[in-house]
Amino acid sequence: MGEHPDEFTIEPSASGRLLCGGCSGDDRCRLGVQAHDDPLRFDVICPRHWQGGPEVAHGGWIAAVFDDVLTMAVLRTEPRLVTKSLAISYHRPVPVEQRLTATASVDAHRGRHWAVSAVLALGRDGPTLATARAELRTRRTDHYARHQAWLTSN
Repeated sequence: MGEHPDEFTIEPSASGRLLCGGCSGDDRCRLGVQAHDDPLRFDVICPRHWQGGPEVAHGGWIAAVFDDVLTMAVLRTEPRLVTKSLAISYHRPVPVEQRLTATASVDAHRGRHWAVSAVLALGRDGPTLATARAELRTRRTDHYARHQAWLTSN
């Protein structure tokens, strides 16, 4: 990242992984998401410390995982993304410490606008546990500067 916050982009970590700004320094995803060569498929394991109920993942962890994989589905094309909206449908409880698969798709792209969706399943071919849709935006060149100005004025 350059001196100016608006120069921030998601770049591969030291081991070549695409990780969010919070995880890239540790070179591992703290949510338990592991990307593949296929940019639209991810292995996921919910760490026990994200347990929301007995042996099931917290819904906030599921939302964070979806936000991560939906963004990663576009990052190889566009490294300056922000999430505009995220909608999740929870179909079944998501177990902790079991292999899950998230599969994402880019449904539409026009200008700065990206529509993406994803499915979280038990194992590789198991039942669907949750689905998500998101609207992503290519970040404007002054996104973070405008945010800092807004914070300063409030």
